[in-house]
Amino acid sequence: SLDQILRLRGASMSGRHRNLLPDNLPQLQNLIKRDPTLYEEEFLQQYRHYQAQLEIFQLKPSENHKPLTEVVVFLCQVTQCYPQHLANFPDELIELLRRHGRVLDPELRMTLCRGLIMIRNRGLLPPIRLLELFFELFRCQDKLLRKTLFLHIVTDIKNINTRHRDNKLNTQLQNFMYTMLRDSYHVAAKMSLDVLTELYKKNVWRDAKTVNVLSTACLSSVTKVMVGAVKFFLGADEEEDESSDSEDEHNPK
Repeated sequence: SLDQILRLRGASMSGRHRNLLPDNLPQLQNLIKRDPTLYEEEFLQQYRHYQAQLEIFQLKPSENHKPLTEVVVFLCQVTQCYPQHLANFPDELIELLRRHGRVLDPELRMTLCRGLIMIRNRGLLPPIRLLELFFELFRCQDKLLRKTLFLHIVTDIKNINTRHRDNKLNTQLQNFMYTMLRDSYHVAAKMSLDVLTELYKKNVWRDAKTVNVLSTACLSSVTKVMVGAVKFFLGADEEEDESSDSEDEHNPK
């Protein structure tokens, strides 16, 4: 049988070949996806390597940590294969970004964010913690990162509400964005406004709560936020005319 062949192959695999696997993480991740049980020992070796690299990283979080970057990519690829071992892995990445996000090496920071997006897209991470983290990371002086985060936030919220409207999640996020619009980091405040207006334009958030949050931005002390909000309302009537058949549309009060 196929199971017997796999067991025989595993038993006959030379020590030399197995020793090479840790140096070829893409090959190892492909083998793991085919048979997680057979390669659990190799996975655990890499997981211990990740834990060791994490301790080294904590000593100097602003430096480039290529070994950590590589093993994080690997673990993100196989998270679904070992849920018992990697149950806390996404939370560890979130905490790392929350604590050190603005001082991280840009390559490592982007790797962590893309890895979390991959895990989220596979349904292995609830949305609220990741979305709130990504709003906070708008404070980073990294234009490419902010663009990546913006696209994920808008896409994820849109997808969540396409299946069925998640009013609890929407309210949580709208309340959080209300605080972000007043953030002391002006770029973060402006990006949060851009998310709100984009979700309105895409007909995802068209309720009174969204309009009320946007209206507060008209009084912002940040010029770009204030101008962006005023421009939104100047074009709001035109936008509403184009989508007047929306079930979720509410007129601003």
